[in-house]
Amino acid sequence: MEERSYIAIDLKSFYASVECAERQLDPLKTNLVVADTSRTEKTICLAVSPSLKAFGIPGRARLFEVLQKLEYVNSERLSHVKGRKFTSSSFDADEIAANPACKIDFIAAPPRMSLYMKYSTDIYRIYLRYISPEDIHVYSCDEVFMDVTNYLKLYNLTAHELAVKIIADVLRETHITATVGIGTNLFLCKIAMDIVAKHIPADKDGVRIAELDERKFREILWDHKPITDFWRFGPGTARRLESMGIYTLGELARYSEYNEDRLYKVFGINAELIIDHAWGWEPCTIDYIKQYRPESNSISTGQVLKRPYTHEEGAIIVREMADNLSLDLVSKGLLTKQIVLNIGYENFKDIESMEKYDGEVRLDYYGRPVAKYAHGSRNLSITTSSTRLITEAALSLYEEITDHNLCIRRLSIAAESVVSEYNFEETHKEEQLSFFVDYEKKESEEIELKKEKAIQLASLEIKRKYGKNAILKGTNFLEGATARERNEQIGGHKA
Repeated sequence: MEERSYIAIDLKSFYASVECAERQLDPLKTNLVVADTSRTEKTICLAVSPSLKAFGIPGRARLFEVLQKLEYVNSERLSHVKGRKFTSSSFDADEIAANPACKIDFIAAPPRMSLYMKYSTDIYRIYLRYISPEDIHVYSCDEVFMDVTNYLKLYNLTAHELAVKIIADVLRETHITATVGIGTNLFLCKIAMDIVAKHIPADKDGVRIAELDERKFREILWDHKPITDFWRFGPGTARRLESMGIYTLGELARYSEYNEDRLYKVFGINAELIIDHAWGWEPCTIDYIKQYRPESNSISTGQVLKRPYTHEEGAIIVREMADNLSLDLVSKGLLTKQIVLNIGYENFKDIESMEKYDGEVRLDYYGRPVAKYAHGSRNLSITTSSTRLITEAALSLYEEITDHNLCIRRLSIAAESVVSEYNFEETHKEEQLSFFVDYEKKESEEIELKKEKAIQLASLEIKRKYGKNAILKGTNFLEGATARERNEQIGGHKA
Protein backbone atom coordinates (compact mmCIF):
# COMPACT_ATOMS: atom_id res chain seq x y z
CA MET A 1 0.00 0.00 0.00
CA GLU A 2 1.32 3.43 -0.99
CA GLU A 3 2.46 5.59 1.92
CA ARG A 4 0.43 8.76 1.99
CA SER A 5 1.70 12.30 2.56
CA TYR A 6 -0.31 14.93 4.42
CA ILE A 7 0.39 18.60 5.04
CA ALA A 8 -1.19 20.66 7.85
CA ILE A 9 -0.87 24.45 7.61
CA ASP A 10 -1.55 26.83 10.50
CA LEU A 11 -1.37 30.54 9.67
CA LYS A 12 0.72 32.12 12.42
CA SER A 13 -1.28 34.35 14.82
CA PHE A 14 -3.68 34.81 11.92
CA TYR A 15 -5.91 37.69 13.09
CA ALA A 16 -2.93 39.60 14.50
CA SER A 17 -0.95 39.00 11.30
CA VAL A 18 -3.82 40.34 9.19
CA GLU A 19 -3.97 43.50 11.31
CA CYS A 20 -0.20 43.96 10.93
CA ALA A 21 -0.41 43.38 7.17
CA GLU A 22 -3.16 46.00 6.89
CA ARG A 23 -0.90 48.48 8.71
CA GLN A 24 2.13 47.49 6.60
CA LEU A 25 3.90 46.27 9.74
CA ASP A 26 5.99 43.13 10.17
CA PRO A 27 3.76 40.53 11.94
CA LEU A 28 6.82 38.91 13.52
CA LYS A 29 8.19 42.12 15.01
CA THR A 30 5.07 44.07 15.98
CA ASN A 31 3.49 43.92 19.44
CA LEU A 32 -0.22 43.63 18.67
CA VAL A 33 -3.31 42.00 20.12
CA VAL A 34 -6.71 41.69 18.53
CA ALA A 35 -9.18 42.67 21.25
CA ASP A 36 -12.29 44.79 21.60
CA THR A 37 -11.18 47.44 24.10
CA SER A 38 -14.72 48.85 24.19
CA ARG A 39 -15.57 45.84 26.37
CA THR A 40 -14.05 45.30 29.80
CA GLU A 41 -10.41 44.40 30.39
CA LYS A 42 -11.64 40.83 30.92
CA THR A 43 -12.27 40.55 27.18
CA ILE A 44 -10.36 37.72 25.51
CA CYS A 45 -7.67 38.60 22.99
CA LEU A 46 -8.56 36.80 19.78
CA ALA A 47 -4.91 36.81 18.72
CA VAL A 48 -1.51 37.80 20.12
CA SER A 49 1.44 38.55 17.84
CA PRO A 50 4.59 36.37 18.13
CA SER A 51 6.71 39.21 19.54
CA LEU A 52 4.24 39.65 22.43
CA LYS A 53 4.11 35.90 23.02
CA ALA A 54 7.87 36.09 23.56
CA PHE A 55 7.13 37.90 26.86
CA GLY A 56 5.17 34.87 28.08
CA ILE A 57 1.72 36.07 27.03
CA PRO A 58 -0.47 33.14 25.88
CA GLY A 59 -2.31 33.17 22.57
CA ARG A 60 -5.78 33.53 24.13
CA ALA A 61 -4.99 35.82 27.05
CA ARG A 62 -7.47 38.25 28.50
CA LEU A 63 -6.66 41.92 27.98
CA PHE A 64 -5.94 42.55 31.66
CA GLU A 65 -3.39 39.70 31.59
CA VAL A 66 -1.55 41.40 28.72
CA LEU A 67 -1.52 44.69 30.63
CA GLN A 68 -0.33 43.02 33.84
CA LYS A 69 2.44 41.10 32.09
CA LEU A 70 3.77 44.15 30.26
CA GLU A 71 3.57 46.23 33.44
CA TYR A 72 5.77 43.63 35.15
CA VAL A 73 8.21 43.37 32.23
CA ASN A 74 8.47 47.16 31.94
CA SER A 75 9.07 47.40 35.68
CA GLU A 76 11.96 44.95 35.32
CA ARG A 77 13.37 46.90 32.35
CA LEU A 78 13.05 50.19 34.22
CA SER A 79 15.11 48.89 37.13
CA HIS A 80 18.10 48.71 34.76
CA VAL A 81 17.55 52.13 33.15
CA LYS A 82 19.64 55.06 34.30
CA GLY A 83 17.47 57.61 36.10
CA ARG A 84 14.62 55.06 36.33
CA LYS A 85 12.78 56.76 33.49
CA PHE A 86 11.86 55.58 29.99
CA THR A 87 12.88 57.89 27.15
CA SER A 88 10.45 56.46 24.60
CA SER A 89 7.90 53.73 23.96
CA SER A 90 7.41 51.43 21.00
CA PHE A 91 5.48 48.41 19.74
CA ASP A 92 8.37 47.43 17.41
CA ALA A 93 10.44 44.50 18.71
CA ASP A 94 13.66 45.71 17.04
CA GLU A 95 13.39 49.19 18.55
CA ILE A 96 12.67 47.73 21.98
CA ALA A 97 15.66 45.37 21.76
CA ALA A 98 17.98 48.16 20.61
CA ASN A 99 17.00 50.65 23.33
CA PRO A 100 16.82 49.50 27.01
CA ALA A 101 15.20 52.85 27.88
CA CYS A 102 12.31 52.14 25.51
CA LYS A 103 9.01 51.18 27.15
CA ILE A 104 7.31 48.12 25.70
CA ASP A 105 3.98 49.12 24.19
CA PHE A 106 1.46 47.35 21.99
CA ILE A 107 -1.35 47.97 19.53
CA ALA A 108 -4.85 46.84 20.52
CA ALA A 109 -6.67 46.26 17.23
CA PRO A 110 -10.46 45.85 17.36
CA PRO A 111 -11.65 42.65 15.65
CA ARG A 112 -12.62 42.84 11.97
CA MET A 113 -14.03 39.40 11.30
CA SER A 114 -15.18 40.06 7.73
CA LEU A 115 -11.63 41.18 6.86
CA TYR A 116 -10.18 37.98 8.33
CA MET A 117 -12.67 35.91 6.33
CA LYS A 118 -11.59 37.72 3.16
CA TYR A 119 -7.92 36.98 3.85
CA SER A 120 -8.79 33.35 4.63
CA THR A 121 -10.65 33.04 1.33
CA ASP A 122 -7.78 34.63 -0.61
CA ILE A 123 -5.28 32.24 1.00
CA TYR A 124 -7.52 29.26 0.23
CA ARG A 125 -7.45 30.32 -3.42
CA ILE A 126 -3.65 30.17 -3.27
CA TYR A 127 -3.90 26.59 -1.98
CA LEU A 128 -6.17 25.75 -4.93
CA ARG A 129 -3.41 26.65 -7.37
CA TYR A 130 -1.60 23.54 -6.20
CA ILE A 131 -4.18 21.21 -4.63
CA SER A 132 -7.70 20.21 -5.68
CA PRO A 133 -10.51 21.11 -3.23
CA GLU A 134 -11.29 17.37 -2.91
CA ASP A 135 -7.88 16.94 -1.24
CA ILE A 136 -8.20 19.89 1.18
CA HIS A 137 -10.03 19.82 4.50
CA VAL A 138 -10.62 23.28 5.96
CA TYR A 139 -10.28 22.79 9.72
CA SER A 140 -10.78 26.48 10.60
CA CYS A 141 -10.29 29.88 8.99
CA ASP A 142 -6.53 29.67 9.64
CA GLU A 143 -5.84 25.93 9.50
CA VAL A 144 -6.12 23.32 6.74
CA PHE A 145 -5.17 19.72 6.04
CA MET A 146 -4.06 18.56 2.58
CA ASP A 147 -3.58 15.09 1.14
CA VAL A 148 -0.66 15.75 -1.24
CA THR A 149 0.13 12.10 -2.05
CA ASN A 150 -0.90 12.33 -5.70
CA TYR A 151 0.73 15.72 -6.27
CA LEU A 152 4.34 14.88 -5.41
CA LYS A 153 4.96 13.01 -8.67
CA LEU A 154 2.96 15.59 -10.60
CA TYR A 155 5.19 18.45 -9.42
CA ASN A 156 8.30 16.27 -8.96
CA LEU A 157 8.64 17.65 -5.43
CA THR A 158 8.89 16.24 -1.92
CA ALA A 159 6.13 17.11 0.55
CA HIS A 160 8.56 19.51 2.26
CA GLU A 161 9.40 21.27 -1.03
CA LEU A 162 5.72 21.55 -1.97
CA ALA A 163 4.89 23.04 1.45
CA VAL A 164 7.69 25.58 1.08
CA LYS A 165 6.37 26.57 -2.36
CA ILE A 166 2.78 27.04 -1.14
CA ILE A 167 3.77 29.00 1.97
CA ALA A 168 6.12 31.21 -0.07
CA ASP A 169 3.16 32.26 -2.24
CA VAL A 170 1.02 32.97 0.83
CA LEU A 171 3.78 35.05 2.40
CA ARG A 172 4.52 37.00 -0.77
CA GLU A 173 0.88 37.86 -1.47
CA THR A 174 -0.47 38.39 2.06
CA HIS A 175 2.64 38.94 4.26
CA ILE A 176 1.35 36.17 6.56
CA THR A 177 3.65 33.35 7.61
CA ALA A 178 2.75 29.85 8.75
CA THR A 179 3.69 26.76 10.71
CA VAL A 180 3.57 23.49 8.78
CA GLY A 181 3.35 19.84 9.79
CA ILE A 182 4.01 16.96 7.39
CA GLY A 183 3.06 13.39 8.23
CA THR A 184 2.09 10.01 6.88
CA ASN A 185 -1.43 10.44 8.30
CA LEU A 186 -3.67 13.25 9.54
CA PHE A 187 -2.78 12.75 13.20
CA LEU A 188 0.97 12.83 12.60
CA CYS A 189 0.90 15.95 10.41
CA LYS A 190 -1.26 17.71 13.02
CA ILE A 191 1.04 16.99 15.97
CA ALA A 192 4.13 17.66 13.84
CA MET A 193 2.66 21.14 13.41
CA ASP A 194 1.34 21.59 16.97
CA ILE A 195 4.23 20.12 18.97
CA VAL A 196 7.40 19.41 16.97
CA ALA A 197 7.42 22.60 14.88
CA LYS A 198 7.31 24.73 18.04
CA HIS A 199 10.72 23.40 19.08
CA ILE A 200 12.61 23.95 15.83
CA PRO A 201 14.14 27.24 14.69
CA ALA A 202 12.16 29.34 12.23
CA ASP A 203 13.59 30.36 8.87
CA LYS A 204 14.14 34.02 7.93
CA ASP A 205 10.41 34.42 7.20
CA GLY A 206 9.28 32.87 10.48
CA VAL A 207 8.20 29.62 8.82
CA ARG A 208 8.60 26.36 10.74
CA ILE A 209 8.17 22.99 9.03
CA ALA A 210 8.28 19.69 10.94
CA GLU A 211 7.87 16.13 9.64
CA LEU A 212 6.80 12.88 11.32
CA ASP A 213 6.28 9.27 10.37
CA GLU A 214 5.34 6.46 12.77
CA ARG A 215 8.94 5.57 13.62
CA LYS A 216 10.02 9.16 14.23
CA PHE A 217 6.85 9.83 16.24
CA ARG A 218 7.65 6.96 18.60
CA GLU A 219 11.27 8.04 18.92
CA ILE A 220 10.70 11.68 19.84
CA LEU A 221 7.15 11.92 21.22
CA TRP A 222 6.42 8.73 23.13
CA ASP A 223 7.89 10.33 26.26
CA HIS A 224 6.44 13.81 25.66
CA LYS A 225 4.58 15.50 28.53
CA PRO A 226 1.98 16.74 29.14
CA ILE A 227 -0.21 14.35 27.22
CA THR A 228 -2.77 17.17 26.74
CA ASP A 229 -0.42 18.72 24.16
CA PHE A 230 -1.62 16.03 21.77
CA TRP A 231 -4.61 16.56 19.52
CA ARG A 232 -7.80 15.01 20.96
CA PHE A 233 -6.29 14.36 24.42
CA GLY A 234 -8.22 16.72 26.68
CA PRO A 235 -7.99 17.22 30.47
CA GLY A 236 -10.72 14.64 31.14
CA THR A 237 -8.94 11.97 29.11
CA ALA A 238 -5.64 12.86 30.80
CA ARG A 239 -7.17 12.52 34.29
CA ARG A 240 -8.57 9.07 33.55
CA LEU A 241 -5.26 7.93 32.07
CA GLU A 242 -3.37 9.27 35.10
CA SER A 243 -5.65 7.25 37.39
CA MET A 244 -4.34 4.20 35.50
CA GLY A 245 -0.71 5.30 35.90
CA ILE A 246 -0.41 6.49 32.28
CA TYR A 247 1.24 9.86 31.63
CA THR A 248 2.69 9.55 28.10
CA LEU A 249 1.59 8.10 24.77
CA GLY A 250 4.43 5.60 24.99
CA GLU A 251 3.04 4.30 28.27
CA LEU A 252 -0.44 4.18 26.73
CA ALA A 253 0.82 2.20 23.71
CA ARG A 254 2.57 -0.34 25.92
CA TYR A 255 -0.46 -0.57 28.24
CA SER A 256 -2.75 -1.26 25.25
CA GLU A 257 -0.78 -4.40 24.35
CA TYR A 258 -1.81 -6.18 27.55
CA ASN A 259 -4.83 -4.25 28.90
CA GLU A 260 -6.86 -3.25 25.85
CA ASP A 261 -10.09 -4.51 27.45
CA ARG A 262 -9.58 -2.20 30.44
CA LEU A 263 -9.15 0.80 28.12
CA TYR A 264 -12.41 -0.03 26.33
CA LYS A 265 -14.15 -0.39 29.69
CA VAL A 266 -12.96 3.07 30.79
CA PHE A 267 -13.20 4.99 27.49
CA GLY A 268 -15.80 3.02 25.53
CA ILE A 269 -15.57 3.38 21.76
CA ASN A 270 -13.09 6.27 22.16
CA ALA A 271 -10.50 3.72 23.33
CA GLU A 272 -9.93 2.80 19.69
CA LEU A 273 -9.03 6.41 18.88
CA ILE A 274 -6.59 6.93 21.74
CA ILE A 275 -4.92 3.54 21.19
CA ASP A 276 -4.44 4.29 17.49
CA HIS A 277 -3.00 7.71 18.27
CA ALA A 278 -0.69 6.27 20.92
CA TRP A 279 0.89 4.14 18.18
CA GLY A 280 0.86 6.99 15.64
CA TRP A 281 -1.93 5.45 13.58
CA GLU A 282 -4.88 7.29 12.01
CA PRO A 283 -7.16 5.39 9.59
CA CYS A 284 -9.27 8.45 8.74
CA THR A 285 -8.44 10.17 5.44
CA ILE A 286 -9.62 13.42 3.88
CA ASP A 287 -11.71 11.34 1.48
CA TYR A 288 -13.52 9.81 4.49
CA ILE A 289 -14.07 13.28 5.95
CA LYS A 290 -15.61 14.50 2.67
CA GLN A 291 -17.96 11.50 2.56
CA TYR A 292 -19.08 11.76 6.19
CA ARG A 293 -22.73 12.62 6.77
CA PRO A 294 -23.90 12.86 10.40
CA GLU A 295 -26.90 10.76 11.41
CA SER A 296 -28.45 13.71 13.23
CA ASN A 297 -27.96 17.43 12.85
CA SER A 298 -28.46 20.46 15.02
CA ILE A 299 -28.14 24.22 14.76
CA SER A 300 -27.18 26.26 17.79
CA THR A 301 -26.26 29.75 18.83
CA GLY A 302 -24.94 31.14 22.10
CA GLN A 303 -23.57 34.25 23.70
CA VAL A 304 -21.71 35.44 26.78
CA LEU A 305 -23.31 38.55 28.24
CA LYS A 306 -21.26 41.65 29.00
CA ARG A 307 -22.74 41.90 32.49
CA PRO A 308 -24.89 39.81 34.82
CA TYR A 309 -28.54 39.77 33.65
CA THR A 310 -31.58 39.41 35.87
CA HIS A 311 -34.06 36.64 35.14
CA GLU A 312 -36.38 39.10 33.36
CA GLU A 313 -33.56 40.52 31.22
CA GLY A 314 -32.46 36.99 30.34
CA ALA A 315 -35.91 36.30 28.89
CA ILE A 316 -35.33 39.15 26.41
CA ILE A 317 -32.17 37.43 25.18
CA VAL A 318 -33.92 34.05 24.91
CA ARG A 319 -36.68 35.64 22.82
CA GLU A 320 -34.12 37.28 20.50
CA MET A 321 -32.09 34.10 20.13
CA ALA A 322 -35.18 31.98 19.43
CA ASP A 323 -36.25 34.50 16.80
CA ASN A 324 -32.85 34.37 15.09
CA LEU A 325 -32.69 30.57 15.35
CA SER A 326 -36.03 30.17 13.58
CA LEU A 327 -34.97 32.51 10.76
CA ASP A 328 -31.73 30.56 10.45
CA LEU A 329 -33.75 27.38 9.99
CA VAL A 330 -35.93 29.00 7.33
CA SER A 331 -32.92 30.37 5.44
CA LYS A 332 -31.39 26.88 5.31
CA GLY A 333 -34.65 25.11 4.44
CA LEU A 334 -34.66 23.14 7.69
CA LEU A 335 -37.19 22.10 10.32
CA THR A 336 -36.85 21.01 13.96
CA LYS A 337 -38.89 19.08 16.50
CA GLN A 338 -36.89 19.90 19.65
CA ILE A 339 -35.41 22.96 21.34
CA VAL A 340 -32.56 22.72 23.87
CA LEU A 341 -31.59 25.53 26.24
CA ASN A 342 -28.44 25.97 28.36
CA ILE A 343 -28.13 28.77 30.93
CA GLY A 344 -24.90 29.68 32.74
CA TYR A 345 -25.05 31.78 35.92
CA GLU A 346 -22.85 34.57 37.29
CA ASN A 347 -20.34 33.41 39.89
CA PHE A 348 -21.09 34.16 43.54
CA LYS A 349 -19.47 37.41 44.70
CA ASP A 350 -19.61 36.70 48.42
CA ILE A 351 -20.36 34.00 51.00
CA GLU A 352 -23.71 35.55 51.88
CA SER A 353 -25.11 35.25 48.36
CA MET A 354 -23.81 31.68 48.08
CA GLU A 355 -25.43 30.66 51.38
CA LYS A 356 -28.83 31.84 50.11
CA TYR A 357 -28.56 29.35 47.25
CA ASP A 358 -29.41 25.74 48.12
CA GLY A 359 -28.57 24.11 44.78
CA GLU A 360 -25.38 22.47 43.49
CA VAL A 361 -22.29 24.72 43.44
CA ARG A 362 -19.29 24.19 41.17
CA LEU A 363 -16.02 26.01 40.53
CA ASP A 364 -15.56 27.90 37.26
CA TYR A 365 -12.37 28.08 35.15
CA TYR A 366 -10.86 30.58 37.61
CA GLY A 367 -11.79 28.56 40.70
CA ARG A 368 -14.72 30.79 41.68
CA PRO A 369 -17.93 29.25 43.08
CA VAL A 370 -20.85 29.31 40.65
CA ALA A 371 -24.27 27.67 40.56
CA LYS A 372 -24.53 24.61 38.30
CA TYR A 373 -25.75 25.59 34.84
CA ALA A 374 -29.39 25.02 33.89
CA HIS A 375 -30.17 22.66 31.01
CA GLY A 376 -33.40 21.47 29.47
CA SER A 377 -35.16 20.44 26.28
CA ARG A 378 -38.68 20.86 24.95
CA ASN A 379 -40.35 18.89 22.15
CA LEU A 380 -42.46 20.94 19.75
CA SER A 381 -46.00 19.94 18.80
CA ILE A 382 -44.95 19.66 15.14
CA THR A 383 -41.75 19.60 13.10
CA THR A 384 -41.41 23.27 12.19
CA SER A 385 -39.37 26.44 11.70
CA SER A 386 -42.11 28.70 13.08
CA THR A 387 -40.79 31.67 15.04
CA ARG A 388 -43.94 31.69 17.15
CA LEU A 389 -43.78 28.02 18.15
CA ILE A 390 -40.03 28.00 18.73
CA THR A 391 -40.12 31.21 20.79
CA GLU A 392 -43.05 29.99 22.90
CA ALA A 393 -41.24 26.72 23.61
CA ALA A 394 -37.95 28.45 24.42
CA LEU A 395 -39.53 30.96 26.82
CA SER A 396 -41.60 28.27 28.53
CA LEU A 397 -38.49 26.12 28.96
CA TYR A 398 -36.51 29.12 30.24
CA GLU A 399 -39.09 29.80 32.95
CA GLU A 400 -39.10 26.15 33.92
CA ILE A 401 -35.36 25.43 34.25
CA THR A 402 -33.81 28.68 35.52
CA ASP A 403 -33.42 29.89 39.09
CA HIS A 404 -35.22 33.25 39.13
CA ASN A 405 -33.00 34.56 41.94
CA LEU A 406 -29.69 34.10 40.12
CA CYS A 407 -28.11 36.39 37.56
CA ILE A 408 -27.31 35.02 34.11
CA ARG A 409 -24.01 35.30 32.23
CA ARG A 410 -24.27 32.94 29.27
CA LEU A 411 -27.00 31.37 27.18
CA SER A 412 -27.19 28.95 24.29
CA ILE A 413 -30.14 27.62 22.33
CA ALA A 414 -30.17 24.72 19.89
CA ALA A 415 -32.57 23.21 17.39
CA GLU A 416 -31.99 19.46 17.61
CA SER A 417 -32.67 16.69 15.08
CA VAL A 418 -33.11 19.15 12.24
CA VAL A 419 -34.33 17.77 8.91
CA SER A 420 -34.60 19.10 5.38
CA GLU A 421 -38.00 20.70 4.80
CA TYR A 422 -38.17 19.17 1.32
CA ASN A 423 -37.36 15.64 2.52
CA PHE A 424 -39.80 15.97 5.41
CA GLU A 425 -42.66 17.02 3.13
CA GLU A 426 -41.87 14.21 0.66
CA THR A 427 -42.01 11.55 3.39
CA HIS A 428 -45.16 12.98 5.01
CA LYS A 429 -47.33 13.48 1.91
CA GLU A 430 -49.64 10.60 2.82
CA GLU A 431 -51.23 10.70 6.25
CA GLN A 432 -53.49 8.13 7.86
CA LEU A 433 -56.85 9.58 8.87
CA SER A 434 -57.83 9.55 12.54
CA PHE A 435 -61.12 10.11 14.38
CA PHE A 436 -59.19 11.87 17.16
CA VAL A 437 -57.81 14.74 15.04
CA ASP A 438 -59.66 18.03 14.62
CA TYR A 439 -58.88 18.50 10.92
CA GLU A 440 -60.64 21.87 10.75
CA LYS A 441 -58.42 23.20 13.54
CA LYS A 442 -55.36 21.59 11.96
CA GLU A 443 -56.11 23.21 8.59
CA SER A 444 -56.54 26.60 10.28
CA GLU A 445 -53.16 26.21 12.03
CA GLU A 446 -51.49 25.26 8.75
CA ILE A 447 -52.88 28.41 7.10
CA GLU A 448 -51.46 30.54 9.94
CA LEU A 449 -48.08 28.82 9.67
CA LYS A 450 -47.99 29.44 5.91
CA LYS A 451 -48.71 33.14 6.51
CA GLU A 452 -45.92 33.28 9.09
CA LYS A 453 -43.56 31.49 6.70
CA ALA A 454 -44.24 34.10 4.01
CA ILE A 455 -43.39 36.86 6.51
CA GLN A 456 -40.21 35.04 7.52
CA LEU A 457 -39.08 34.69 3.89
CA ALA A 458 -39.84 38.36 3.20
CA SER A 459 -37.88 39.39 6.31
CA LEU A 460 -34.90 37.30 5.23
CA GLU A 461 -34.92 38.86 1.77
CA ILE A 462 -35.00 42.39 3.19
CA LYS A 463 -32.21 41.54 5.64
CA ARG A 464 -30.16 40.04 2.79
CA LYS A 465 -30.51 43.19 0.71
CA TYR A 466 -30.27 45.89 3.35
CA GLY A 467 -28.56 44.29 6.34
CA LYS A 468 -29.70 42.32 9.38
CA ASN A 469 -30.84 45.45 11.20
CA ALA A 470 -33.15 46.52 8.36
CA ILE A 471 -36.07 44.83 10.14
CA LEU A 472 -36.23 44.78 13.94
CA LYS A 473 -38.83 44.00 16.56
CA GLY A 474 -39.83 45.96 19.63
CA THR A 475 -37.98 43.43 21.79
CA ASN A 476 -34.72 44.47 20.13
CA PHE A 477 -35.06 47.98 21.60
CA LEU A 478 -35.62 46.90 25.19
CA GLU A 479 -33.00 47.55 27.86
CA GLY A 480 -30.44 44.74 27.73
CA ALA A 481 -31.33 43.49 24.23
CA THR A 482 -28.27 42.44 22.22
CA ALA A 483 -29.58 41.46 18.77
CA ARG A 484 -28.92 44.82 17.11
CA GLU A 485 -25.28 44.78 18.20
CA ARG A 486 -24.84 41.09 17.37
CA ASN A 487 -26.31 41.61 13.91
CA GLU A 488 -23.23 43.69 13.14
CA GLN A 489 -20.86 40.95 14.35
CA ILE A 490 -19.41 37.70 13.03
CA GLY A 491 -18.91 34.95 15.58
CA GLY A 492 -19.71 37.38 18.40
CA HIS A 493 -17.03 39.87 17.33
CA LYS A 494 -17.03 43.05 15.26
CA ALA A 495 -17.37 42.40 11.55
